[in-house]
Amino acid sequence: MGGEFQHRWEARSLAYLKDAYGDLMMAKNALEFEMYAGCLFHCQQGIEKCMKSVLALSGILISKDHRIADIFRDETENFGEFEEQFQALLPDVSEIEWYYIPTRYSVSVRGDVYVREFSKNEAGRVYQTTSAFVELSRDFIERRIEKPISNDRKDLVELLMSEYTDVVRRN
Repeated sequence: MGGEFQHRWEARSLAYLKDAYGDLMMAKNALEFEMYAGCLFHCQQGIEKCMKSVLALSGILISKDHRIADIFRDETENFGEFEEQFQALLPDVSEIEWYYIPTRYSVSVRGDVYVREFSKNEAGRVYQTTSAFVELSRDFIERRIEKPISNDRKDLVELLMSEYTDVVRRN
């Protein structure tokens, strides 16, 4: 990829990363307030957005799917020096995808009722994995686009608004 095409994919990647940092902040707050289902949901969302962020730099756009660990796993061979680090986290990341539905809904699409309480230990472990995955994704993106990338969501907004004005839409 090169030129304008690469520029657009970089913007997508950074936008997903910005959103992942937002989810990480929400997960941390939920954990602190003992809202473990909320923490787990936002961890799942943060990981999903990081995978989409990294995949965007390979020219892969996934906009509707929520379970994408298999697609991500298939692409890790293209991640160079980061391949082994991503592969090491993927078993835990794949498990975290499961939290998408049960942390949000107590009634299944078939009408079955589920009650599940999530523990502080479970939420804390998943939060740590998510934090590691977000930071690894940031490092990967920084290396791939050859620009310093902040781990602050506001700084990412500023970067998108200053260096990607031709592809970023404002509401």
